[in-house]
Amino acid sequence: MAILEVKNLSAGYDNGFVIHGITLSLEPGEFVAVLGRNGSGKSTLIRAIQGLLGNVEGQVALEGQDLSRLGRREIARKIAYVPQLSEPVFEFTAGDIVCMGRYARQARFETFSAADTRAVEEAVRLTETSGVMDKKMGHLSGGERQRVFIARALAQDTPLLLLDEPSLHLDINYQVEIYGILNRLQKEKGKTILAAEHNINLAAAQAGRLVYLKDGGIATQGTPGETVTAGTIRDIFGAEVDIRPNLHTGLPEISLIPGAGS
Repeated sequence: MAILEVKNLSAGYDNGFVIHGITLSLEPGEFVAVLGRNGSGKSTLIRAIQGLLGNVEGQVALEGQDLSRLGRREIARKIAYVPQLSEPVFEFTAGDIVCMGRYARQARFETFSAADTRAVEEAVRLTETSGVMDKKMGHLSGGERQRVFIARALAQDTPLLLLDEPSLHLDINYQVEIYGILNRLQKEKGKTILAAEHNINLAAAQAGRLVYLKDGGIATQGTPGETVTAGTIRDIFGAEVDIRPNLHTGLPEISLIPGAGS
């Protein structure tokens, strides 16, 4: 059974739909990246899947259960969300943030349990964030903050992780680091991952399936080898690129052709 089943999903905001008629399913343990131009609906799709938007038509099912029939705590036990990295406006410590991931697992007024402590410790270990737990979020680098938010998502102990542009605003070393963590979570912990991403080369190197959005709908999808082509990139992004195999992985990579484009 698919862990996530999206059928004919249209969603948006007060001024209308941004995505239209999206049908998509994820099998347990898949790593899927959603690609597309700015404004194509990547973030809207990630938010709609969680039931965070009011203007929605269609169906989202989580492990066979209709999302619209689930409460927020029930959804939070199935989906953990890592939002786009932004400058923090709060003075929580990194440890506070990670512990927040356990709220959905606690009964009302329940204190932190031994199980909660174990889940937080495991999340911190997997993301290698032990050295920043006592630091204020505002004092961390972008890469450190993103690892903390991933640790919070792991502490929720959900089968499905949704990420909105996890590499945005990060230097290349942090981008590789974040995706390395996600790759380990998929392979070692069996997590199912759906990530909206703008970096085609990063997505192609890590995700087993790429889904391309254009004008709010799915234009094409498939493995990196099937879909990272000059024709696909031209159609979706309006860019002329060269395609080459990565020397280490053999997976396709793109490079822009100077002076070419739409």
